[in-house]
Amino acid sequence: MRISKRKWAPATSTFDEAFSWQVVPLGADRHGTWLGSRRGNPVRQRDGRIEQQPHDAVWLVVEGAWWLTAFWFTAETDLTIDVCTPPVLDESTWSFTDLELDLFRAADGRAGIVDQDEFDLIAASGTLSQHEIETAETTARVLLPLVEQRSEPFDDTALAWLRMLRELEA
Repeated sequence: MRISKRKWAPATSTFDEAFSWQVVPLGADRHGTWLGSRRGNPVRQRDGRIEQQPHDAVWLVVEGAWWLTAFWFTAETDLTIDVCTPPVLDESTWSFTDLELDLFRAADGRAGIVDQDEFDLIAASGTLSQHEIETAETTARVLLPLVEQRSEPFDDTALAWLRMLRELEA
């Protein structure tokens, strides 16, 4: 199974595959589908280069949600969230379009929304519909307090899945 992340290409005002990587299906719970990959996992870049994933991570895919969370739990970062089109499973690939508006929670608990400027460029390009723009902005605003308050699933729920990943790959 793999994840394919499309990003906006300003030169062409289109979205194309920017990153793809293999993941291990870990299971599902009331929050959604959990996928994981270990540190060192090859990640194909937009230009065809392969880079190594720097840390173990688990992703939470929620059907119909305009976001995808990566849980890192490193010394610097607990989680990052891509505000994106709802991820779609096609055979063995989860694909989504990153709308560049991102959320994060640092290991020290600070949380925020980043890359508003990048999102604004895409919105101004006419590439997104008004519905997509409004949905992305609303999604980020609604998620931020949940991330800050460590509400499920943005609490330590993912740690159990991260442990499972490490046990599978040990």
